[in-house]
Amino acid sequence: MRKLSIVSLLLATSLIPVAVNAQKVYLYEHANYTGQLREFGPGIYPLNNFNDIASSIKVPAGMVAVLYEHATPAMGYGIWVDLLEDRPDLSVFGLNDKASFINVFFSTKGIYQYARNAMVNGQFIAGHWERQRANPKPVPANPEAVVGPAIAGPINNSPSTMAVNGAATTITSLGVQSFEGKSLWETAMNDQLGIIGNDFRGVEEIGSAAFERESHNTFIPDNLNFWYPQRLKNDHRSVVFFKRTLAGKVQQSRQVNIAGTYQDYDVNIDVVPDPKYRYLIDEGHPREYTALMSSQWTLSAHTSGQSTCDDEHSRSFFERVEAEVAEDYWPQGDHTFGRAYLTDLTLARAGKNICIYGPWIYDAGHCCQPEIHPAEQIWWSEPQASGKKYNLNVICDASRRFLWRKNMDDGTKLKPWAEPPIKGLFAIAFEYTLPKTDLLAGYSTKQFEVSNIRDHIVKEFPDADKTYSLIYQDKTLVTFIPHNNAFKVSFEHVGISPDDPGKIRGFLVIETAVGMTTQIATAVQVYTGNSFQVIKLPANSTPAQAPQLYEDKFFKKDAGFYYFSVTETSVGKNQPVFERRQ
Repeated sequence: MRKLSIVSLLLATSLIPVAVNAQKVYLYEHANYTGQLREFGPGIYPLNNFNDIASSIKVPAGMVAVLYEHATPAMGYGIWVDLLEDRPDLSVFGLNDKASFINVFFSTKGIYQYARNAMVNGQFIAGHWERQRANPKPVPANPEAVVGPAIAGPINNSPSTMAVNGAATTITSLGVQSFEGKSLWETAMNDQLGIIGNDFRGVEEIGSAAFERESHNTFIPDNLNFWYPQRLKNDHRSVVFFKRTLAGKVQQSRQVNIAGTYQDYDVNIDVVPDPKYRYLIDEGHPREYTALMSSQWTLSAHTSGQSTCDDEHSRSFFERVEAEVAEDYWPQGDHTFGRAYLTDLTLARAGKNICIYGPWIYDAGHCCQPEIHPAEQIWWSEPQASGKKYNLNVICDASRRFLWRKNMDDGTKLKPWAEPPIKGLFAIAFEYTLPKTDLLAGYSTKQFEVSNIRDHIVKEFPDADKTYSLIYQDKTLVTFIPHNNAFKVSFEHVGISPDDPGKIRGFLVIETAVGMTTQIATAVQVYTGNSFQVIKLPANSTPAQAPQLYEDKFFKKDAGFYYFSVTETSVGKNQPVFERRQ
């Protein structure tokens, strides 16, 4: 180890005076100008190996030293202070052992004189250059140094990185929200009441085959195609039949109670679509009186007639999209008779906005009207005095019309539209405003809390009943409190808003599931026309692996639903440690 000379030791501990250059600033390791020191002439300097060390400073007359809390190689940011005199203790500015960048320059520049930070009538005025007067102000013009509000640091154009540890998600590096994340966030906030449903991670394909309807009438066959998937007219993608979101205003809500031929107990929600979702009408199958409707009229005294499809009186009826779903079952397998609970929930939304997600289809038995059928997600949101309330509903259709491949017309892709379990993914868009200053502003946590309304056959996730948190710089930005085991939780597309660098935007993603598919057999005996034979299916198979005609002999499919709300509030107020970025 190299021995220090006595002079070096004395200099390092400031036991003897240091010759001060009138054009240099000196930073010291300890208060009262002691410990190690560094000298700086005019220029900008990241402190590098003296970062977060300085505790006092000497600034000669005629010089200015601006200290910053944080640094990049080219700039300082965070809280800052401009000094025109010696300061024996930087802790009074909140910069003791925190300074990371220094800018040194002369206090005069030609005819201009530097005016340091000041508070004028309670308003912060940042340091700036002023033309010198005939009778110049004393230097410094104002005797007290004033700490400036945190300057935003440079934007990290890389995406945020996050570490998940149990229920805690920590932002390890805060970046800018991606283009995809920004697009999704704006869609949620501008078009879908703050939420994106099951298509948050991409489109969900459905089978392209039509579904047949059971007639419950000896004289009417059960293999008539009633419901057909829809596609955009000029869509040439590989996947063109998929579930879609409808957003608009509720016109009315009702439950039909039709027994006998073509019995029907569905909840019907009529929605006038917002302009962006008008394509669900305009791009759909044109309204027409079909041969199927004619057969219903002839064989079952159906009340539909040609005039109901094209006369002016009924034309406004087709300015809406009908969302249909059968709510639930009695244990013996019959439909619920009487008004469904979902009808009452949605009836209260008449004239108000709603979003509905499910297969986009047309009903050939009702003038080829456009429908979201079966609706599997229904949601809306409303402002509250303390924040916002989201009403979230996920339903597995209980009509049993859309469960089995054998009910789909052959020749095209067979993929049942409502096979349980039905996923209920709700990506809730959030926005968190970063404090503008580390010293003056507090921070609050954005809290989302679940309240159960009604449920039946809801999937449970092991050890999921806990508080989930999104954390940045040891501060909790967002929490989610489920009060049950019904959710899988994540935080996604989190980053600084490209449009407002003072805000963090992202999604709280909660996933639940309702209904259940259970394998009930590994072998079944069937009659093939002239003999019996045994068909086997390994345990833990999926319904798609079973022979189409015997799928319902190997599997049992039960419907379910979950109605719940999530209340968003801001809670707590503490001292922050954020740096606001731009």
